Amino acid sequence: MRRPLAYLLMAIPGLALAWEHTSLARAAMHRSAPSATARAASRAGADSTLWMEMRNVDLHVDPQNAMRVRSLRGAVLTKPGTIAWLDDPASFRIRATSGVVALDGNAISALLNEVAFNYPGAPITNLRVTIENGSVVQRGTLHKGVALSFQMWAIPELQPDGRLKLHPHKLTILGVNGLSLMHALGLHLDKMMDLSGAHGVSVKGDDLYLEPLQIIPHPKVEGKLTAVRVEGGFLVQEFAHTPDDSVFGTFVVADSGSRNFVYFRGGTLRFGRLTMTDTDLLIHDADERDPFDLYFPEYNRQLVAGHTGNLPNLGLRTWMVDYGKLGKVGFDRTFSRR
Repeated sequence: MRRPLAYLLMAIPGLALAWEHTSLARAAMHRSAPSATARAASRAGADSTLWMEMRNVDLHVDPQNAMRVRSLRGAVLTKPGTIAWLDDPASFRIRATSGVVALDGNAISALLNEVAFNYPGAPITNLRVTIENGSVVQRGTLHKGVALSFQMWAIPELQPDGRLKLHPHKLTILGVNGLSLMHALGLHLDKMMDLSGAHGVSVKGDDLYLEPLQIIPHPKVEGKLTAVRVEGGFLVQEFAHTPDDSVFGTFVVADSGSRNFVYFRGGTLRFGRLTMTDTDLLIHDADERDPFDLYFPEYNRQLVAGHTGNLPNLGLRTWMVDYGKLGKVGFDRTFSRR
């Protein structure tokens, strides 16, 4: 049976010893009491904006694929009258104040197949994306009366409205030059595929337009992209810095020494059966030798495999096992003894 976070917190006395054996926790336990300025900032932040920071997190888009969050900072937003619930990523969204994220071909393939083209009668199926020599390469099946295998090479170009333009510099359909064939027939891609039912993807002329923030799963991210580039096998996207980003490093400060984490500060956050006001929740990576592998729908399993502890200032610290390491022989047992 899956046990909620509240179950673990009922056993805090038993977890305290394991928690003290973690160097980061020992430092937090012995740090000085908050200054008057810090207490005032805490009071000002209570019941106001909930902020979130991620660093070095592989945030899963499905059980197999993840978006590489190198850094992401922003405000957590909800519908009026509701609060963010960690168990339901659809209950909140993130308004980015800065950040850098990266997607490999497998993650892009999953998002396009599972979100953009996941509807009856979709003109593109079995899509597989790779990133080769600076180009985004799409291979799949185009349905236009009959099934046509295709391959398209394009270099992504960021548009002023935040969309990514994919203009094919090479296209093959059934192994022949698709661009020449279409143009000889007076056709363009927008006549070959009807994307009216697609989510986050459109076509005009021979160009595909991708709305990257529309196809990522919950929690949704809002913000302005300032740069998109190909780095090796990754499509890297950068968010604009906004004035609100100044809250990080002042009011929102994760524990020193933490490298891979998700941190929530201020406002109100619900998780499991608990609701935290003036939130101070830091979710650590139990093994920082690689990025923090996090899958929100399975976060409680990751938590149960790790351990949890409270700070004297009522903050909460958790150490989660990577999603990909759950159930591996010896790993869960090792961290449960810490």
